Amino acid sequence: MKRVVLVAVMLMAVMGLKAQNCEALVLPYFQNDRARMEEYQSLAPEKWEYRCAFARAAFYESDTIPAGVNVYDISEVMSYFSGEKLPQNYLVDLNTLSIYGYNFDAFRSHFSAVCFATPNSRHPYLVLRSHDEMNEMANVYLNNKKE
Repeated sequence: MKRVVLVAVMLMAVMGLKAQNCEALVLPYFQNDRARMEEYQSLAPEKWEYRCAFARAAFYESDTIPAGVNVYDISEVMSYFSGEKLPQNYLVDLNTLSIYGYNFDAFRSHFSAVCFATPNSRHPYLVLRSHDEMNEMANVYLNNKKE
């Protein structure tokens, strides 16, 4: 029964991946070089799709702190490009917030999720999924897309 619920939750999360802006999410992976990103997209479309699905799966917003995760203030997160930290009053936009543009990975190990307090957003917490969960969700999304 637990497995059925887990699969259902995973599929609902994967369905939510379709709404996010791929270019905005993946552009930071290419150091904001649009020409380089477009070349990669045309030369390696499968890899492009995976990078997009992976970035889409990175975050979700929550009204509660998931059990067993560490919580950080969103103002501790820093942009790779500007070196500036996100403001305390940061408003989460999952359409443009890129795992590739900020130092989110510095807050977690490969296998654990972490949470960021985002009191001014629609939901008070931004959850960064574990790397494994992001990878699994990206693969489920791509496999469902092929069918």
